[in-house]
Amino acid sequence: MGSPQIASLPPEILTAICSHLPRQQLKNVRLTSKNFNPIASAFLFRIAYLRVGIESFRHLQSIANDTSLCHHVRVISYDPWRMKNTSKLVVEMSNGSIDMFEAWKVYDLERGLRLSKLPEERLRPMFENWLARVADLEALSSSLELEMLIDIMSKLPMLNGLQYDLFARGELHIYAGGDLSAWEINTVANEKLPGKRRRTRKQGNQEDSFWTLLKAAHAAGRTDYVKKIKAADMDLTAWNSIGRRANPKSMVLPNLAAIDLQFEMCFMMDSPCLKRILVEAPLLQHLALSFNSLDSASYRSRRYVQLSDIVAQDQCWEHLKHVSLQHLATPDSEVRDFLERHNKSLRSLELKDILLHPGDSVNTTPDEEAIEDRKGNEEVGSWLDMIEFLRTSLSLERVRFGGILANGRNEAWKVSNPRMEIPRTAYTDYLKPRIEKYICDGGKNPIELVPTDRVMVEAPTDSKFDTRGLEIPYIWEDDSWRLSVVELPRVRDPNAEN
Repeated sequence: MGSPQIASLPPEILTAICSHLPRQQLKNVRLTSKNFNPIASAFLFRIAYLRVGIESFRHLQSIANDTSLCHHVRVISYDPWRMKNTSKLVVEMSNGSIDMFEAWKVYDLERGLRLSKLPEERLRPMFENWLARVADLEALSSSLELEMLIDIMSKLPMLNGLQYDLFARGELHIYAGGDLSAWEINTVANEKLPGKRRRTRKQGNQEDSFWTLLKAAHAAGRTDYVKKIKAADMDLTAWNSIGRRANPKSMVLPNLAAIDLQFEMCFMMDSPCLKRILVEAPLLQHLALSFNSLDSASYRSRRYVQLSDIVAQDQCWEHLKHVSLQHLATPDSEVRDFLERHNKSLRSLELKDILLHPGDSVNTTPDEEAIEDRKGNEEVGSWLDMIEFLRTSLSLERVRFGGILANGRNEAWKVSNPRMEIPRTAYTDYLKPRIEKYICDGGKNPIELVPTDRVMVEAPTDSKFDTRGLEIPYIWEDDSWRLSVVELPRVRDPNAEN
């Protein structure tokens, strides 16, 4: 397309084109056409990707100092990953008797390359790149990191989002229903780029970076402007420990509209820091929390995260539109009460890997009361009843289920998207999407119980499964929604160790 034709295109068309371009193509387009430049720049600099290292910080600082580009930045996405550097410690402990290159080959070279036994002439350039990256990391001290972040944030007038993002998953967008915006389309396009998901091992002290972002925002006077927070791959215990030492004022974000936090290691359940952030956010519209640790079949061996651990019992956000919860073990009544408090505003709901905790003790002892004595004194929820509750008590436009949905007794539903590589059935004909549609649109309940005389599965005996006498509901199921007997709780052996 020649420049006269491009010049004649309206801004809406240019915006639609840019919304589908990945970052590298946006860079090229920005330099090739004067008409594309301002629109491509708006997409290209909307998210400022930052990583630990002096060069990355200087690059973002140059953008902040540019009187034109600084107005495009809406989100800082900070990748806290720090490259492993065991070689330096080994060389120091050897008092210099071990060569750095030899130590690097043994301790810090990627395992696949180490096993491939590449010749030295191939390894030397990799080693030099590694040394340069180490120098880049070491040049950014903790004090300099905070100082530069404060300076950068103070010069970005449109900044409204902070992301601690190990895998650069793209911008967090507040649920609005309907079609994706141009910004959301662009985020999806950029997520398809390879190379950012290769790191699966977290390094120590990464949680510091999350609190450093909030500390810098407070020092730069930007906390009133922060509307979105997103973070992933965090150890909840470490996150809480560092947060307790943080300035409480840095947790006060009065205009926060969206928060998406994903914790991968959850060995501390009480989370006062998270509660504080949520309590101080009256304008919240989008709440997404994940605590990746739940094993629904063995929930009695330890205490998992409950909804009341993170959200106050009387907490109600007037404008809350979207809720996503994953890996919670919480009573049925807590879930219902929380959702009912938001029935006027809530339009989108995601529930994945949720155990409706029946309420019996945790870390019980062999001399506890007998199972039959406790039967009938529990709060045992049902996901089949929960589906009806969601349909009749809420006005949802969108529902998504996933993972294991269990109740600690007689229900454990394995929910997933069916494999469509060889489509035998249309996706909309599977049970999962039919249930989700039923909740939103009504109609006939797609869940049908299998008559007792037609149940083909051998029913487990009471001595094997801890159902407390409750019958297991067998339904006509498919690959998208089916009973998972391995997730049903077993009766504990009184002779087993606690």
